[in-house]
Amino acid sequence: MFDSEELHLFEPGRLKVAPQIAEEIPDAGVFFLSWATQELRADQAREIESAVNGRRCTNGWFPLGSLSSVTLRGFRPGPLTYLARMTAEDPEILRRWATRALPDHGRTGEAKRRIDETSNHLLLSQGHAAAATWVVAVRPQAYLDVGLLGDKLYATWDAYLNSLRPKDMAKAVRRWNR
Repeated sequence: MFDSEELHLFEPGRLKVAPQIAEEIPDAGVFFLSWATQELRADQAREIESAVNGRRCTNGWFPLGSLSSVTLRGFRPGPLTYLARMTAEDPEILRRWATRALPDHGRTGEAKRRIDETSNHLLLSQGHAAAATWVVAVRPQAYLDVGLLGDKLYATWDAYLNSLRPKDMAKAVRRWNR
């Protein structure tokens, strides 16, 4: 049954995020900022907002590749370290959603690899919503549930941030530029 799914593979270039997808997919930067700035002074909040928003791509979404220079390990994490950790599972979540029900053999195995690579590239360069927009366009017959992807991202981010204390963020901001 799934071997007959017609795939519409194309090179994405710069994608315009589909409005229905933008409604379902949370922006990692916005989600993080809403948590990170809740107990900070206004000047500290602006500093984090500037750091996060300064990494956005031209489509306005937060691309994960903009965190490539942020170290995930270290004794004294900064605010962007928390954002990088929050989104660490996102490539795997996107891969599982994007390639759901595609067999690993023959023509579809190659297509699965290409879908995985391209959607991951878009996640890193243009953000979650651009990657989801492309996957939905490539797999129109799969009826992929974008809301399910958005819910999984939200739940993963929320679980990570709930493992932190707001004072962890305040400490990270105080040490950030020392």
